[in-house]
Amino acid sequence: MQFREKFLSISLFVITSFLCGDLALAAGTNVTSSLLLNLGIQYDNNFYYDAVDERGVTTFLVQPGIELGYATGKSEIAFRYTLDANYYDESAEDDFYGHTALLDSNFEMTDRLSFNLSDNFVKTRDSAELDPLGNIATRDQYYQNRLNAIFELDFKPKFTTQFGYQNRITDYDDDTREDSKGHMGSFDLIHYLNRSTSLDLEYHYWNMNYDGPSSDYTSNQLSLVVRKEWRITGLEAAVGYQNRAFKAADQGDIDVVPYRLTLLGESSSGKTRYSISAAKNFNLRSDDGYYEANRFSVRLNRDLTVKITLGLNAYYQKSDYVYTIRADDSYKIIADINFQIRDRLAFYYSVGFENRNSNIPSAEYENAMTMGQLRFTHDIAK
Repeated sequence: MQFREKFLSISLFVITSFLCGDLALAAGTNVTSSLLLNLGIQYDNNFYYDAVDERGVTTFLVQPGIELGYATGKSEIAFRYTLDANYYDESAEDDFYGHTALLDSNFEMTDRLSFNLSDNFVKTRDSAELDPLGNIATRDQYYQNRLNAIFELDFKPKFTTQFGYQNRITDYDDDTREDSKGHMGSFDLIHYLNRSTSLDLEYHYWNMNYDGPSSDYTSNQLSLVVRKEWRITGLEAAVGYQNRAFKAADQGDIDVVPYRLTLLGESSSGKTRYSISAAKNFNLRSDDGYYEANRFSVRLNRDLTVKITLGLNAYYQKSDYVYTIRADDSYKIIADINFQIRDRLAFYYSVGFENRNSNIPSAEYENAMTMGQLRFTHDIAK
């Protein structure tokens, strides 16, 4: 009953938002609105990432949603919400209703001062949302909310300063997992050497608090970032130092030299787009312990025709745990195709494989998955 009430509340909110957006359009304001509906089917041959007892599960996906936007000469607000209904083919499974909501806004307060406020809420069983360098593989249900606020003070053509804050809340349905709250403050001093090259002195302070036995900690990280743009290519390179101090008396500090390297580009025709990146840092959460992660990622998209796009998304990560002998090597690769059948209707299909090797046999798994999806978009303004 509780979930049904939540669903009804969210449905009423979506309908109200739709009506407000439609009325605003009728009044001639700068409001855009679209209705979304994705219908799909997905199969995982090892749904629970088990090292021994592999169970294949078919999931039927129903994802209705809405997009709203508002823009003026000095402000932008965008909102997107989808209900992620998951229906499973096994009677032993509990059907799961997830939610994804994103709010992003930008305000030009003066000629030099701007403000960005965003909030990302997700209720899911996908552990990939937990941590940018995550290595955990479970189907535990949880919600996570990430609130970001950034003030930017512009002294162009030479300097820009940014002051940021992030609040991150993770809450599991299962009491055996630890809930957490994180607070991050950031400061950036960006110096523009010319129109295409900049240097960024980047500082992050992170405070993580756990509801369970894991020790709270604070992290201080200072990095130097170089950004360079060419006509069809962009490069970002960063290197720094992080110290992580734990509040538990018996847990010593840990240190790492983090780096990140990202190359973005496209072909001269624009039909091929790519992203190649490498990064090293600590993981954010303590779910299975702390480790140094080295991750290498690639994303490639190619437009075969105006309506058909092929994609490849892959990563490899090496995770060396700090307090134990555990070491993992994991990778994931997904190939996909998107066919724009009509202006409002597209068909998406993907096939992928993920694998984790470990010196702890119980931590190993492999999973093959495939998904087909119809994606419908209706622009209310048309």
